[in-house]
Order: sequence, then structure tokens, then C-alpha cells
Amino acid sequence: MTDPVIDESTEEASGGPASPLRRWLEFLSQILALAGGTVFLALVVMSIVSIVGRKLFSAPIQGDVELLQMGAAIGAAAFLPYCEIRDRHIKVEVLSGWMPAGIRVFLDVVAHLALAVMAALLTWRTGLQTLDIRASGEVSTLLSVPIWMPVALLVPSFALLALNAIYRSVLAAPHGSRIHP
Repeated sequence: MTDPVIDESTEEASGGPASPLRRWLEFLSQILALAGGTVFLALVVMSIVSIVGRKLFSAPIQGDVELLQMGAAIGAAAFLPYCEIRDRHIKVEVLSGWMPAGIRVFLDVVAHLALAVMAALLTWRTGLQTLDIRASGEVSTLLSVPIWMPVALLVPSFALLALNAIYRSVLAAPHGSRIHP
């Protein structure tokens, strides 16, 4: 007897069209992921130019480490919603592979809900931190970039991550997905 396979209600999995909500969440997640990828590509180019400039001309890009730190945080956060909506994040399935399908579904729902709570908390606290940093006028050391700007760019990623996690938890719940034998 084989374990049931959980249908994720994507066009690929179900053979039918995805819901409008799913399409919007995926579209927004793809936009953020592409933006995050673009940020990482720009950081790679900047790093190469800075290293070559440092080695050949003793002229690195001023503040390259600051830009790398800010950009890496923004880029990494931008990928999180896409990973969640596609359910492609890292899972440790040492024990769950041997568990009955019902328990695995329950654990998936709990994991998605826990992620939704954490992402909502990150959205809230990062938004408040953005306001506090803006009010204090804090800037980066070398480039004097207002710190609130890169911090504010994290908020949409965390908010969409929370929405995607809520969506995934509903989809993973027994009433939200179809289980095929």
C-alpha cells in the first residue's frame, strides 16, 4: 500500500488552473525573488569590481562591505516568500518519512502556521524598527546611507512570507487539500 500524495492545487499538480489568490501570491513572490536575484547579481558585480580595483589600482569601491551587508539581507529576504509559496524550503524528514500521512499533514500545517506567526512578528517588529531608525536619523558609517531604507525593504518580503505561510497552512489542512491514494 502506498502513502497518499497531497495535491498542492497548482496547475502542475492538479491538472487544473490555480486559484486567483494562488496566482497573485505566486506572481508577487516571483517579482520579489527576481528583485532579490537582481540584487545578488549587482552585489557580485560590485564585489568583483571592488576586488579588481583594490588589487590592481589600490582603489576599491568605498563602502562595498556596507552595501554587501545591506544588499544580502534584502536579497535573502526577497527569496523567502517564493520558497514558501512553492513549499521548497528545507525540511528535516528524518522521522516524518515513517509517520502516517495524517500526522505528516498535521506537522505541515503546524510548521506553516508557526512560520506565519514568526513572519508576522518580523513584519511588525521590522516595521517598527524602520520608524524608530528613521526618527533617530541613523546612517551607515562610511556611506551615510540612512539605515531605515534597507530595513524598510525587508518589510514587504516578511509580510508576503506571512501571507504565503497562511495560504500554505490552509492548503495543507485536510479540508484545504485533496488527498489522492
